[in-house]
Amino acid sequence: MGGSLYLLIFIITIFIGVAIFIARTNHSKDHYADIETDEWDCPDCGFHVQAGDKCIYCGAKKELAA
Repeated sequence: MGGSLYLLIFIITIFIGVAIFIARTNHSKDHYADIETDEWDCPDCGFHVQAGDKCIYCGAKKELAA
């Protein structure tokens, strides 16, 4: 009984350690650095685009503000 309890605690500790390691290594990457995150309304169809510079419905590009 005691050996299996130690084995269970050891497995849980290893699992938590691996989870923390993965969380720290993936945190340094900015996956959204190349995505335009400004919200805008499509001038052609009126859809409210929340991310990107192209409307997903009609394909219109975002107009640059002068």
